[in-house]
Amino acid sequence: MPEKSYPDNAKITAFYERVLRDASALPGATAAALVSNSPASNIDDETTLFTIEGQPALKASETSAADLQISSADYCRALRVPLVAGRVYSEADNGDAARVAVISRSMARRFWPGGDELGQRIKLGAADSAEVWMTVVGVVEDVRQNWWNPVSRPTIYEPLLQAPRRGMVFLLRASSNPTSYAASVRDIVQRSDAEAAITDVNTLEIEIADSIAIVRIMGTLMGVFGCVALVLSSVGVYGVLAESVARQTPEIGIRMALGAEPREVMKLVLGQALRLTGIGLAIGLPVAFAVNRAMASLIFGVVSVSPAVLTGFTALLAIVSLIAGYLPARRAMRVDPMVALRYE
Repeated sequence: MPEKSYPDNAKITAFYERVLRDASALPGATAAALVSNSPASNIDDETTLFTIEGQPALKASETSAADLQISSADYCRALRVPLVAGRVYSEADNGDAARVAVISRSMARRFWPGGDELGQRIKLGAADSAEVWMTVVGVVEDVRQNWWNPVSRPTIYEPLLQAPRRGMVFLLRASSNPTSYAASVRDIVQRSDAEAAITDVNTLEIEIADSIAIVRIMGTLMGVFGCVALVLSSVGVYGVLAESVARQTPEIGIRMALGAEPREVMKLVLGQALRLTGIGLAIGLPVAFAVNRAMASLIFGVVSVSPAVLTGFTALLAIVSLIAGYLPARRAMRVDPMVALRYE
């Protein structure tokens, strides 16, 4: 919103209250809310230092930190963030009321492991800051902000009516097609203030898909490279085993000349092929497992080892080795024993 039109908090909150009231009245709208930074925004939350009342004064470098979110009363209902304990703030928690805050479950566990977080008072900044003390009135479930966050960070939620911002993200939950509400929401905002700008309109599903586009592209490239590597490894295994079996053509000729059964000769050749493949898999699978674990610990988003994938990979190489042993052995057994003995 333009600063010149909204010089103080009273005008800012009055505008937001009108927009939320009119949006909530739209047919099919089940919740309307505002938040300073919505999930999947690809932007980290604002980080703030905070002080817990009753704790010893700390140096500025030792002061605890948490993410800060400014939101309206229906934010948790709009995104269906479960309430863990206490209550979420309401419209009664306005600028004239005592300052309150809601915290995330991870923050409650970290700073109040005994479960006595409700009723505690905190304030933003260091112990000597001029900020007002806020009473913790509720605990909500953690929300992971962006895909690169391996875990949810401790978060402080402040009521919009007590800490308004000129730029906010508007959220609307609807019972039907959400895209059909875009024009209505724009009209509501324009009626409230023609100078207020809406920068973008999207469904949250699209926002999430766009936020992980780089992960999806990387996954596709890794899948393509993995398929190429699998083809190359299969060709390599086939070539090595086929050459190995072809070199045994004189041996096969001698066995056939001495009256060996074709079935027994084939079993011997295939057994040797599978034995070599087994040795390679015994070395390669543990290495692949170790590399995957290392990548998963260093790069968030790398999936854990899939038994189905490893089983399929093992089965494919086993089939390739069987084919690589069967075809040359079959050709060798069809050759005249005298020709096979002279084979180079």
